Amino acid sequence: MTLTTPAQERYIRFSCPNPQCAQFNRPGAGNIAHRSWTGAHKHIERLRCTVCDREFSEREGTLMARSKLPEDTVIRLVKCQRWGVCDEGTADICNVEIKTVHRFQRVAAHRAETHHRQSVQHVEVAGVQLDEAHSKLRPKQVEWVHTALAMGSWFLLWVDFGPRTQGTAATLIAQVVARTRQLPLFLTDGWKAYPAALLQVVGRVYRRRRRGTVGRKPKPRLVAPRHLFYAQVVKVRDHAGHVVEVHRRVVFGGPRRFVKQLGLRQLGETIQTAFMERWYGTLRGLVAPLRRRTRCLSWSRARHRGKVWLLVSLYNFVMPHKSLRQGRMVRTPAMVIGLTDHVWSYREYIWLPVHADPSLTEQLDERIAHLLTPALPDQPPGRTHARPAVETNAKEAVPRPKAA
Repeated sequence: MTLTTPAQERYIRFSCPNPQCAQFNRPGAGNIAHRSWTGAHKHIERLRCTVCDREFSEREGTLMARSKLPEDTVIRLVKCQRWGVCDEGTADICNVEIKTVHRFQRVAAHRAETHHRQSVQHVEVAGVQLDEAHSKLRPKQVEWVHTALAMGSWFLLWVDFGPRTQGTAATLIAQVVARTRQLPLFLTDGWKAYPAALLQVVGRVYRRRRRGTVGRKPKPRLVAPRHLFYAQVVKVRDHAGHVVEVHRRVVFGGPRRFVKQLGLRQLGETIQTAFMERWYGTLRGLVAPLRRRTRCLSWSRARHRGKVWLLVSLYNFVMPHKSLRQGRMVRTPAMVIGLTDHVWSYREYIWLPVHADPSLTEQLDERIAHLLTPALPDQPPGRTHARPAVETNAKEAVPRPKAA
């Protein structure tokens, strides 16, 4: 076979991987040209940036980079991870070693997280549901998965891992605020750390005037801004763990204003966290170590987190959602939120070049660090300075069993 120079239109999806180049991470700029063919069978193309003269492989930044596996095997590995096949089953199906599966998970997870950090910015989100899920690791370890899901589009804005503390909740909220254009509406369960974490991230300082001239001056405190809307869904359970009563309370924003905002943002009429509960059902079904009563528990915390990140990336861009369908056109959460205009195929996903941008990462980290810095360092944790309005759902409320 005689190799020829491909047409220039073939290089639209490529971009220069040099962070010092003026055309760094800008696909379709017309600065990529053919250089040569490499590999044992001369099947790998080397490209060149005409601006900085940097040469690089067509596989750089993709899941095919520095891999001797054929394309069909890599696609099969991605599909096994998408359907929640355990590591041993993946190695058997793809006819590879278990070390190859672990290396692929490590590379794919790092690439998925890098792509999410750089692409999910300045998105338009009306409402966000926050929740945390419990998972187990070997030997006898616990890992909490904290997730932020955009209402209406089912797009996963961020996934964090850590203990169930106010600091982790504040980090999750800061990631959401830093990646959205305007402050969204928040819905969570009844965990007490969320109100204090919200005030830590978006709260403003209120200094009350002293009445008269005698006595101590009132101390400043953090209060919720007027455009912050936050409500909780509190489930009351009995001694057996069954839900016997459901309370809905508006913490910030007021009940009437909150319900009005639900209608204006087209988020329904009910305060609920059903989207998040449904996502955790999908997550436990597609990630083997997260399933109930499973023997596929993870021994490595990094590998455990990597499996979740890879599924998050596939869920947003590759897996179409039935509830997002418009007529005969299937859509993914990334299409609804405006990050892409089509459903990505597995081949397109593995060949997508992802190059880490140090300056973009530094700017985003500085913004998140600024959001996590409280305006009042001496503010006691857990103090919200807001009287929640409690509303009981009469339809879902079940009378508690009387004591004998």
